[in-house]
Amino acid sequence: MASIRIRRVEGAPVASIRVWLPGGSTAEAAPGLAWVSGRLLVEGTRERDWRRIADEAETRGMSVAADAGYEAQGVAVDALADDWSLALEWAAELIRSSTFPEDRCRWVARQTAADLEQLADHPDVRTSWAFARQLYGPNARGRPLQGSPESLERLTGEQCRRFHAGCLARGVIVSVAGDVDEIEAGRRALELFGDLPNPSLGAAETAGGVLEAGDLQRVELEEAGQAHWFGGAVTVSRADPAYWPLALVAVVLGAGGGLNGRIPHRVREREGLAYSCRVSTVSGAGRGRGCSSVAVGTSPERAEDVGAAVSDELASLVENGVTATELSEARAYLLGREPFARETARQWATLMAQAELNALPLEDPEWVAERWNGVTEDEVLATARSYLDPARLRVTIGR
Repeated sequence: MASIRIRRVEGAPVASIRVWLPGGSTAEAAPGLAWVSGRLLVEGTRERDWRRIADEAETRGMSVAADAGYEAQGVAVDALADDWSLALEWAAELIRSSTFPEDRCRWVARQTAADLEQLADHPDVRTSWAFARQLYGPNARGRPLQGSPESLERLTGEQCRRFHAGCLARGVIVSVAGDVDEIEAGRRALELFGDLPNPSLGAAETAGGVLEAGDLQRVELEEAGQAHWFGGAVTVSRADPAYWPLALVAVVLGAGGGLNGRIPHRVREREGLAYSCRVSTVSGAGRGRGCSSVAVGTSPERAEDVGAAVSDELASLVENGVTATELSEARAYLLGREPFARETARQWATLMAQAELNALPLEDPEWVAERWNGVTEDEVLATARSYLDPARLRVTIGR
């Protein structure tokens, strides 16, 4: 039976439905297949064509969307609370009877290829793509989620139909949140999705062993006067216990608000090396392993100086760890933002689907708070030494 989660959310009279199928681009046979097949879920069903879907959604004041990520594809339907049952029926229709018409497949593929070409005009994006390839190699995470113009040109509606059927066979996650009666909504969701399989996800991927030594690659850019420095390494999945100390240390390094953090303070405030700086230690972590990432915009002649400064800050971290004050402030920052992730029906619906996909109680604020509060200075130091050693840093410089 499909996994079904229902939650009543007080406030605005709305209802949000998310239906996810495990199997995004990490399960695709051709680059861009998951993306296009996900987008096609709203481009025609056995009951309605794409125009009728769009027109009826507008008439009812509904938002209907579909897409795909690295680990899942699915649909999102947001509606007024009085239309919650209809919204569920529409979600079931899109998931169960989409037809993947060839003309719409070509349209989505062309639109996506145009988007990719526009993105390629941005030097920082081109550098980030090269950095992802360096980290993940031929894995799906090492290429743009949308594929490439060449791969998109070869995709067919039939390929998308088969890919979706494979995702459907892996199971279905249904989440409903909003101003709804939980019993009635649960009963209706069971009627519409109950015969579909429960997600057979297996054990979540965990990190194993130390990472290999890092290296350096360069990307030639036409843009003059700017350079983009990326450095990082593959880290852990969402279910790995090391996720929590890594996420905390990210705030210490600079993932919090403003210019706070060791790396932004060093490269921007102290040395004036950068005009932008972004830091993460678990970027993209889900069932698959995410990565650490420091992205710095600088001048071409200062790129090596940026690398030296970032490596120096990481070396200090893996040698000395964090202070009690840094850990306390990072924990307070992460705990303080948790309530803002659970304010709306849309947020709850997405969070419940994410929790099921990752087989973790991510929607439970007490469980999350226990994870943050349980991290110690010793854990931060040990985790930093395992995953943030500057000797294993992979670096991509675009200039």
